[in-house]
Amino acid sequence: MLSTTINTEYKIAFMGTMYIGGIAGMERVLSRDAEPPYLSLLTGPPGSMKTSFSLSIISNHLRRTGGFGLYCTVEETVDSLLKTCNSMGLELPPNLQITDLTELRKENEAMDYLKFTRRMIQHFKQERGDQFSVFVLDSLGAIYSLTSVDAEMRKKMFGFFDFLRTQGLYTIIITERQTGEHAELQGNEGFIADGIINLGLDRRNGKIVRTMQIEKMRHLRHSMEKQAIDISAGGVTILGPLFD
Repeated sequence: MLSTTINTEYKIAFMGTMYIGGIAGMERVLSRDAEPPYLSLLTGPPGSMKTSFSLSIISNHLRRTGGFGLYCTVEETVDSLLKTCNSMGLELPPNLQITDLTELRKENEAMDYLKFTRRMIQHFKQERGDQFSVFVLDSLGAIYSLTSVDAEMRKKMFGFFDFLRTQGLYTIIITERQTGEHAELQGNEGFIADGIINLGLDRRNGKIVRTMQIEKMRHLRHSMEKQAIDISAGGVTILGPLFD
């Protein structure tokens, strides 16, 4: 397992600062911010910048709160994620740990990734307490590709989601979805997630436009319109709604 982390002096974390401020322009989409525990699915086809979007949110959140965050990658290496950040001009905060499970995939094909991740979260919660405020799993599809998606696996996934809520975390689960598919993916996670944010690619006037659409945000009033987004220096910006 490869990890990268830098210790820092933390300020007292405050809640309700995840999405608004995490992504520039989100205040025009959400009536207010979510409060933890809150579990969101970040979905979209390949190339829709799901990793970039989640890194922007978690980095900005941690910079504002001084809390601690864990980004667990199952398919991309730490080096690949750092290259993504460099290409965006996004500087990762020192209070974010990226844990790379790709090496474990090579060493132990029969590994129970959910069980391992649960223990890792428990460790950091015990070590950091309430300062540990946000967790990202990248990605659910990678875990499913390493195991059979049957009734037992779905039961484990539901249990894992319930566990995440007991930890009082903002949680983002990244998963791929092709255009037009429902959010109830292989394990029907759409039913139990609090939020579903779908990223996509639209063709407008001969150009490809990156988009974001909030399909579900439990307990929050939000726009249902598809929003144009831009990836630029410092992260992701919501430009405004797309109209046909």
